Amino acid sequence: MTMSKQKGFTLMELMVVIVIVAILAAVAVPIYINYVNDSKRAEAKGGIGAVITGEQTYYQKGVTGTPTYTTNLAPLNVDLSDLAGKWTITIPSANATSFTVLATGVAGSSCDGLTQQCVYTRGSEPVWTP
Repeated sequence: MTMSKQKGFTLMELMVVIVIVAILAAVAVPIYINYVNDSKRAEAKGGIGAVITGEQTYYQKGVTGTPTYTTNLAPLNVDLSDLAGKWTITIPSANATSFTVLATGVAGSSCDGLTQQCVYTRGSEPVWTP
């Protein structure tokens, strides 16, 4: 009488593999989501950088008679058409020494709920906050 030995995995071995995969997924998914959001914010940073350049030019020209920054995007002559539909760029505050540029994700777009802000003070490094 010959007995054949069955080959395969036990239920316990399968459960251990499932737990390991679940732990890896629990760690990887949030990291991936943060990576995707960071790449979307990088796009907004490009637009904010263009506004910073426009503000610096506006300041140097002294359009108002005295060097100052503006809260109005129109006189900056900045092309933000690549961001249309994803990001809204605004300048909530500006004075003679600093300004703030805010990018807000457009509702219903892939950037909905995301923000990127830059506070620029003359003579200092820009301060970025997501």
